[in-house]
Amino acid sequence: MLRYPVSRPTVEVDIVEDHAVLREGLAEWLQANAPEISVVGRYGSWAEAAGNLGALSDVVILDVLLGDQIPLRAKIQAILSSGPQVVVCSSVVDPAVIRQAITAGALAYIPKTAAAAVVEAAVRKAAQGLAYITAEVASAMEAAESGPQLSAREHQVVSVYLGGVAGTMGETAHVLGISVDGVKKHLASVRRKFQDGQEPLTRLALRERLVSGGWLVEDQSRQTPES
Repeated sequence: MLRYPVSRPTVEVDIVEDHAVLREGLAEWLQANAPEISVVGRYGSWAEAAGNLGALSDVVILDVLLGDQIPLRAKIQAILSSGPQVVVCSSVVDPAVIRQAITAGALAYIPKTAAAAVVEAAVRKAAQGLAYITAEVASAMEAAESGPQLSAREHQVVSVYLGGVAGTMGETAHVLGISVDGVKKHLASVRRKFQDGQEPLTRLALRERLVSGGWLVEDQSRQTPES
């Protein structure tokens, strides 16, 4: 059950950010400049945060690129299901990714180029169960929703198979605990949704379309081979 709005005088916050300088810098700024906000959790990876879902506090400030390939939607929904609200703070400003975060339930999406005071304002709003709408979010949400839509399982399969966690269908099946035939079925469904011609989509072409649609987040440090 959600714990909102927060009625206590102090809002407790967790930060999930893999860059220590950014994580600690934001935490120290909030502690020094926002006495009503207390940073109680600092996590350097999604695995650390996921291992403490039941202990997360009022608002979670969540980065998008955390060095894993778990879908952003899944992370946000996991946090929300445990009670806290979510403020996304990221260097990724792609409208499709912003829409993905907001439609998953995040109450704010703050670019890392914004001042720390903007993050503070978003956290205060989130603690009240209210959205904080920046110009980037407004623009992204005003854009017409178009393009194929994936089911939760389809999104999970392509995130593992095309995101770098697994290189083969067999490995993908093992990671997800499903059959290889199940992986093939979901990938075939995704390909059909993104097909726009007679030529079958290659792995690279499908990944590019998923990235452009906001279903996968582009990370320049990772390369997906053609097949």
